[in-house]
Amino acid sequence: MGLFNLFKPARTVLVIDAISLNESAGLKGKIPPRNQLQMLRRLARFAQREKLEVIAVLSGNPLNKAPAGKKFEEVLVLYSKSMDDHGKFLVKTTLSKGAGAVMVSGNAAVEKMAGDSVKKMRISTFRKAFDVGGDGEGGNDRSPDGNNRSRGNRPPRRRTQKQNKGDNGNNGKNNNKNEPKQERRSKENSEADAINELIDLVD
Repeated sequence: MGLFNLFKPARTVLVIDAISLNESAGLKGKIPPRNQLQMLRRLARFAQREKLEVIAVLSGNPLNKAPAGKKFEEVLVLYSKSMDDHGKFLVKTTLSKGAGAVMVSGNAAVEKMAGDSVKKMRISTFRKAFDVGGDGEGGNDRSPDGNNRSRGNRPPRRRTQKQNKGDNGNNGKNNNKNEPKQERRSKENSEADAINELIDLVD
């Protein structure tokens, strides 16, 4: 949270390639409307939390609950006509939003197409901030986002395995106490890495 304050005080618009974002969450091919709306809701919460203008670029026929050119909660939703057209539409949309626009995509071909005239951010970098608010938000943890799900389940599994392996119950307890600290350190490191990457991108 707050990583995107680095862009301020300039007006920042994130133009997000929703196809890449869904793929990074393990959703490929034809994605059910329910899952797409769920992702848009998470983006809306992210936009509100970070106080940023967010545009989500999907592809194909507009969803009934998220019409083209309209806001879905906090997010403006746009659609490319087809997957072949998607990259060009994403670049064109970013350029149309001026100097404060940042294109967020995981598609290397689209990044290359955009050239140096467009500020770019990798989807993996974006998710370091995006996923911070995604964990522990009720039903959203049940979304088919492999990363969130596995992160939520890993600590209990580790504890169980260590308790089973160790004959001494105290050893299991000590290990459990150390785990949250290690996880906190790795989260802090991830945020520091994200900040460094964002600074490079802005420069």
